[in-house]
Amino acid sequence: MGFAGLAALMPPVRAAGAAAGAVSDVIVIGAGCAGLAAAIEARVAGANVLVLEKMRMVGGNSLLACEAILSAESPANARSEAERKEILRDHESMLNQIVENCRTSERALDELLVVHSQETLDWLKSLGCEFPRRELRWGFRHVWENRPARGVPIGVEIMRHLLHRTEDLGIPVLTRTRATKLTPQPDAGEMIVTVMDEEGRTTDRRAKTVILATGGYAGSLDTIRSLWSDAPQLLTTNSISATGDGLLLAKDAGAAFADLDAVSMQPTTEPYTGAIVPTEVRMQGAVLVNAEGRRFVNELEFPDVVSRAILAQKGECAWLVADHSVAEVRHLTEGDLQTPAGFIPMGGIRSVADSIGAGFGALAETLDACRRGEAESGELARPLPAAKFTEAPFYAMKVRPAFHATPGGVRVSTDAAVLRESGEPVPGLFAAGEVTGGVWGRGAHDNLGLSGAIIYGRIAGVNAARIALQGAGGMSAVNSTESDGTSEAG
Repeated sequence: MGFAGLAALMPPVRAAGAAAGAVSDVIVIGAGCAGLAAAIEARVAGANVLVLEKMRMVGGNSLLACEAILSAESPANARSEAERKEILRDHESMLNQIVENCRTSERALDELLVVHSQETLDWLKSLGCEFPRRELRWGFRHVWENRPARGVPIGVEIMRHLLHRTEDLGIPVLTRTRATKLTPQPDAGEMIVTVMDEEGRTTDRRAKTVILATGGYAGSLDTIRSLWSDAPQLLTTNSISATGDGLLLAKDAGAAFADLDAVSMQPTTEPYTGAIVPTEVRMQGAVLVNAEGRRFVNELEFPDVVSRAILAQKGECAWLVADHSVAEVRHLTEGDLQTPAGFIPMGGIRSVADSIGAGFGALAETLDACRRGEAESGELARPLPAAKFTEAPFYAMKVRPAFHATPGGVRVSTDAAVLRESGEPVPGLFAAGEVTGGVWGRGAHDNLGLSGAIIYGRIAGVNAARIALQGAGGMSAVNSTESDGTSEAG
C-alpha cells in the first residue's frame, strides 16, 4: 500500500526507547486525536511510549474535523441542588439520544461519553486549546457545542496542542511506519508489532501493551463496498489514511467485532469534492429544498436520516438555501480558505429558483412558510428556527451526502480493553477512536467523534501504562480519565 505524498506536519521524533530492539511499555498505533491522547496519558503515568504512524504526517481524520465538540456540564459544578438535578436530567437525555440515534445496546460505553465530556474539554483547555465560540445544544440547558475561533478548524486546534504536549513529553513518533501484523506473546507478556517503512523494509517491535488508534475505513470506498454491497456511489469526507488497517491487526490478535458493516454519511457536502458544509449553516437557519423547490426533511435530524432523504430526491442531491441573516453563510462567502465557500449569492427568490431549476411558485411558497414560522411546526418541524428570508441577498448551494464515518469496529470494554468473542479481554491490547465498535452503535452522533476519541484514548493510555508497569495482576484497569495526566498536561 502506498504512502501519502504530503508535507510532514512534524519531523519524526527520535528519543530514548525508540530503537528497534528496545521493549516499549506501550506502543500506540495511529497518531490522530485518540492515539496522541493515549500516548500522553501513558507517558504521564510513567510508561515508556512509542507512537507509530503510517502517514508522513500526524493527524489523520482528526485534522479534517470542522464542526464542534460537545460537553455536558458536570453536576459537581452545579450552583444549587436544583441545577444539579437539571444537569443530571440533561445527562440522561443526552445518553438516551445517543443510544436511540446510534442504535447501540452498549449503554455503559456511551455513558462515559457524557460523564467525561466536560472533563475532556477542560483537559484540552489545559493543553492550550481555545474554544471561544460556545452555544447551547438545542433541546438542552447544560449541554454545549464548543468551537474554536472562526477560520480555525476544530481538528487543527486540537491536534496542534496534542502534538505540542507529545513533543514536550519527549514521546517518540515514528511517521512513515506502518504496522502490518500484531502477534501476541502471552508467555513473555509482550506483543510483537511488525512494521514496514515506506521502502518496504520490515522490522519487529516489542511492547508490553499495545493501543490501536488507527481510525475507521470510510476513506476506502472499496472496503465500504465489500461490507455494504448496495452502498450508494458517494465521495468521502475522510483522509486517505482511513483504510481500516487496525481491524486486520485486531483480527490477528483474536479480537471480536461489532457492527462492522455500519457506515454513516455526512448529509451536506460539496458534490465534487466531499468538503463538508458545516452543520452550523443549517442550525443558523439554512433550509434544504429539492429540485421542485420544496423542503422534504427536518434539516437538523440525525445525519443519516437527512442523508437518506437527500438521496431519495431527484438527482440524489438537494440545495441549501439561506439569506444574509445566516452568519455562517456570510462567513463562508467571505473567502475563508479553511471551509467550503460554494454558496452563490442571489438577488431574490426568482434568481434562486432559476439557479436550481425549480418553479418560482413552489420555492416562493416554501420560503414564505419559513417567514411565517411554519418550518418549526408540522411534519418537517425544526428544533431551531429557519431563516426568515427577508435579508437579501439570498444564497443557494448544491449539496450531496458523502461517506463520513464507520462506527463499527473492534469490541472494547469501558476500560478500552479489546475483547474476544467470549467477552474476555485480549491481554495487553487496547483500542480507542473510530477503530472501536460498540461505542457508536450503527451511527455517528453529531460532534461527539473527537471527544469520544479523546475520552477512550485517555482511558486506554492510563490502563495500558498501569498494566505494562505493574503487570496484569497488579492493578485492575479503570474507566476513569482522572489520572496524573489531567493535572500535569498543562
